[in-house]
Amino acid sequence: MKLASTFLFDLAHKLSKSEKRYIKVQHGNGQKDYMKLLEAILKEKYFDENQFKQKNKGANFLKNLPVNKRYLYELLLQSLSRFGEKTIENQVFESFTACRILIDKGMSQAAHKELKKGQDLAEKYELYELQIMLFGLEKRIQSSQLSKSSYNKVDSENIFNKEKDCLAQLANTNEYWYINNRLSQFQMQFQKIQTTDQKKHIREIVKSPKFTNRDLASNFKSQLFFYQANSTYQFMLSKADKAQENNKLFLDFLESKPKFLKLYAERYLATLNNLLIDSFVLGKKDVLKEELNRLETLPSRPEFNSIKNLASRVFRQKYLLQLNWSIRQHEFENASKWIPEVEIGLNKYGKSIEKHHRITLYYLSAYLLFMSKEYDEALKWNNKILNDPKEDVVKEIFYFSRVLHILIHFELKNFDLLDSLLLSTPRYLKARRDIYRTEKALFSFIRKLRNSADKKKKEALFVLFKTKLDKLHKASKEQRVFNFIDLRLWLQNKLKK
Repeated sequence: MKLASTFLFDLAHKLSKSEKRYIKVQHGNGQKDYMKLLEAILKEKYFDENQFKQKNKGANFLKNLPVNKRYLYELLLQSLSRFGEKTIENQVFESFTACRILIDKGMSQAAHKELKKGQDLAEKYELYELQIMLFGLEKRIQSSQLSKSSYNKVDSENIFNKEKDCLAQLANTNEYWYINNRLSQFQMQFQKIQTTDQKKHIREIVKSPKFTNRDLASNFKSQLFFYQANSTYQFMLSKADKAQENNKLFLDFLESKPKFLKLYAERYLATLNNLLIDSFVLGKKDVLKEELNRLETLPSRPEFNSIKNLASRVFRQKYLLQLNWSIRQHEFENASKWIPEVEIGLNKYGKSIEKHHRITLYYLSAYLLFMSKEYDEALKWNNKILNDPKEDVVKEIFYFSRVLHILIHFELKNFDLLDSLLLSTPRYLKARRDIYRTEKALFSFIRKLRNSADKKKKEALFVLFKTKLDKLHKASKEQRVFNFIDLRLWLQNKLKK
């Protein structure tokens, strides 16, 4: 089968530093054609096969490129399967492989011993799919005993009943998965329930007794899907309090079954993030604080060791919420407390924090510092956004950071630069999106202030601008501006002087 070039390219570029190091130690650093191919791929920012061949003209790996690509791809997958901590599933698969080899060698007793190790793990963690696979091997062992005196009909009945139960559990899990999946797909498409047709569609899903009755979820995985489905449904109804309640039940249920935590670590983290967001939306400071404390404990807990970049993800989520909370509550004095910690974390974790989150942290820091009147520091953080050559993520932040840039220089009294910005910023915005009426009013207000020397005229301009802002704030189409920059609060503070 021909390997799509992007599969190999994407996999190579998703390797972590430690994974690359492991692969080079295991297979040599650039000594073989396929390792030289890996090095060449890692140098590329994007993959164009024709350009790649041109760049590496004369390289030995090009002589049989399709074969080298396929070999390298399979080698990477095999290496990654051996890298790092073994999952529970890996351990079951190892027992399965060992058992199958021993059966083929005619060593039934040894095979049964290996099989038992895998079965114990699969039963302990309710891995029904793997149990079915293991029953297949157990049947092979039983078949080899049919003509021997050691054959036991009771064992056959036991296998039959256990497999039957496993199939019933899989059916139960599948039904709950299907309910949860249908709700999740709807949420991804529409976010909230808005129309009569949407309500009717959702009603068909949630009228199932399995959706309303947790007792019908007969195993751990089904119960997780039950809580997840109910939380998603409440979110779509805009009932953040009910969504929060279900997310907390999900986490508490997982905590009550510690042996499963390692198996579902990623889902635990995702649900905890949802719970934190619910608490933020509801304005429940105590719950937010309590769950942030829970979040901060995760990197030190062995159950969560399998999550990549966990410390950086905890840092990112914690400060996104804390900065947003401070801004929302007008607790601007927190700037001096949070911003130094944000800077340390960004320097520590670097690019393991996705760019859209880094840009968001830059903006929140700049805005919080601006509202706390630390204008020089605000400028430093805002420049981190403006100096980025690629506006390829969270574009709204790039646009509003330009508006914030004008306000910062206005407060710093950098009037020569301000005059230039009042010309260039509207042109910049117009080339990318429509300019909001609120932005036009702000630019006009600052221009008029610059051209007015009379104190009374300036005071009148402030009053007139306040009236305009109060009116614009009521317009739904203008809300994005006020969400990013609370101009009314900024002006209110100016008028207090």
